[in-house]
Amino acid sequence: MATYIKKNIYCDAEVIEPVKRELNKKTLLQKVKKTDFLGLTCYTESRFECFEFAQQAKLINPNCQIIIGGCHATALDKQILQHYPFIDIIVRSEGEQALLAIVQQKPLEEIKGVTWRRGSEIIRNPDQEFEKEISRYHFDYSLIWREINNWKDDEIPYRLQKTVNLPIIASRGCPFHCAFCGAHEQWRGLWRGHLPEELVEQIVFLNKKYKVGYFRFYDALFIGAENQILEFCRLLEKSKLDIKFRIDIRVGTSQFILKRLRQVGCQVVGFGVESGSNKILKRINKGITREQIEQTINICKSLGYWTIGFFMISLPDETQDDFNKTKELFKYFDVFNLQFFKIHPNTIFYQELKHKGEINDEIWFNKDYGEEIFYSKEMFPSANFYRQDVEKNIKFFYLKHDIKKSRITLKRYGLIKGVLRYIFSSIQFILLQNEKSTEFLRRIRTSLLVKRFKNYFFNR
Repeated sequence: MATYIKKNIYCDAEVIEPVKRELNKKTLLQKVKKTDFLGLTCYTESRFECFEFAQQAKLINPNCQIIIGGCHATALDKQILQHYPFIDIIVRSEGEQALLAIVQQKPLEEIKGVTWRRGSEIIRNPDQEFEKEISRYHFDYSLIWREINNWKDDEIPYRLQKTVNLPIIASRGCPFHCAFCGAHEQWRGLWRGHLPEELVEQIVFLNKKYKVGYFRFYDALFIGAENQILEFCRLLEKSKLDIKFRIDIRVGTSQFILKRLRQVGCQVVGFGVESGSNKILKRINKGITREQIEQTINICKSLGYWTIGFFMISLPDETQDDFNKTKELFKYFDVFNLQFFKIHPNTIFYQELKHKGEINDEIWFNKDYGEEIFYSKEMFPSANFYRQDVEKNIKFFYLKHDIKKSRITLKRYGLIKGVLRYIFSSIQFILLQNEKSTEFLRRIRTSLLVKRFKNYFFNR
């Protein structure tokens, strides 16, 4: 957004990531004193922090227009303005053009894609038409380089982490309609990719300017059009760049495409498996089967990819037998990521739970429910898993993976960190066998000394 604004008009625009810059709230608010427009990205998990900062910003600078964007704000635009009078405007979905028009001080009633207030009235303007050619939307990495110049993708082999790592995005949207995900509504079921020539040109530029050796593509769906991917591979090969990269793929991606990507530097693939049960895969509208999952794993392994699997537990109607089928798949991945299923607005499952009367929009504005809405038995009668039991089991699965796949642990963390990881995982695995030891272990993990030790050895 800042890149787009600076490209089109003359103004000062600053992107701030306070955690990386180690900026406290007082320092941030001093910056707000001098600004005309404050834009905040709102995710479901950070919504209360976002709203509280917006309130403090309005108090310190009443003339500053406070603009909220992001997937959570898009889903609950009117409700947010109803609950928080200190927020002026919600920018829905794709925000570059709308935000530029706001900064140019065009009449709000003429700006598509915004929800705003006129006195006590809340007005929701028509949606903004999506830009077909998203290649005009680039990132000026100089705006955030000091925040990310030491960023590392910690799920990849250590040898790749030793190069300069950089996150990048090559597309927007996803045409699929998984029941747990809000991307379909956020992007209206569309997928748009950067032109291959523009993408390769950007990669070449970033490689030369910042010496980037590894790119992590954060696309919801990197391979949205095979012809574009093949052209991207051809141009990247022609550039003769010596880079490595990671993409997230969809189960069922063809062997031909995966082989071609491997030839031009793709070394890591991640894919959302979610469940190993065909019953649950159908329930969540995933559009894949257990057989396709196993085929894709085998293809990736045969091509020498480092593989990362994403899974969920406590999905609607999931039983222990269903999850047992999911557990069987962990061992096939170099790294797996298991998440307790959380509810998000603007999803099929959220609408189902609203219809059952188990949830309503007010839950997003009540701190008593916490920042993350876990689909757990404690909170939802229809759920089959208790949060405390699941969280303990998740820790158990990760430790077991570290121990059983010791060679992978060494590859991922390097020799010294890998050996330490293996030793600590083994100790924790033993201690987790009984409840007294579990509580003792929790206290050790949260102690200041251990936090400093982990920060020194594992987060450097």
